[in-house]
Amino acid sequence: MKNKIYVIFKILNIVKNIIIRKLLKIRYINNSHEKVFDWNWDSESYNRIALVNFLIHKTGGLKSSYLEIGCQNNTLFHSVSSLNKIGVDPVSGGTHHMTSDYFFDNNNKKFDVIFIDGLHHYEQVRKDTINALSCLKKNGWIALHDFLPSSWEEQHVPRISNDWTGDCWKLALELTKSTGINFKIIKIDQGIGLIKKEKLDWKIPDLSKHLKTAQFDVFVQKVDELPIFTFEEALK
Repeated sequence: MKNKIYVIFKILNIVKNIIIRKLLKIRYINNSHEKVFDWNWDSESYNRIALVNFLIHKTGGLKSSYLEIGCQNNTLFHSVSSLNKIGVDPVSGGTHHMTSDYFFDNNNKKFDVIFIDGLHHYEQVRKDTINALSCLKKNGWIALHDFLPSSWEEQHVPRISNDWTGDCWKLALELTKSTGINFKIIKIDQGIGLIKKEKLDWKIPDLSKHLKTAQFDVFVQKVDELPIFTFEEALK
């Protein structure tokens, strides 16, 4: 009986979310854009697991220190070949059930590799990246998920679609103008932003005044200016 009630509750919750997102899509129809990018992610032979483990290999292998922000079901976290890893998620997965803000405020460790896949809001991913850079070792790496949305619905904030990258792409426009870091976007797995911390005196310009309210049309205009590379190109 309890199992049946659980199943019914789960179905009702799914239906509720579908209805809410459809209503939100109608509400924000003025933000719509006809452009749809066919990134064809299924044709790529690599994903974030392959990338993170390559970075772990480059920075010390099993001894490499790893931090993951946003673990959810631990698909990536449990696949990382490091004996020194921390996973932060306020709901499920990882090793620390707390917000990324709380973790960074109380953290005194340094990391070789950090993966960021937390809240897909520009303001939060920007904050997570700045905090991550502060506790990243020199020549360490940060990988960020969801930098290449396919459509206006997929990147819209608040969320109105099942597949959701959020507006993380806005941070990419700032990172291309940063100093002290090397930034690329790898064309795999919804777009993986990749940062190498080359100097201790790095700086990310604050373009939030213009980007906070920017919509998908800005991404369409700027996408050709982004440093997008294949996985094979990135390895070099």
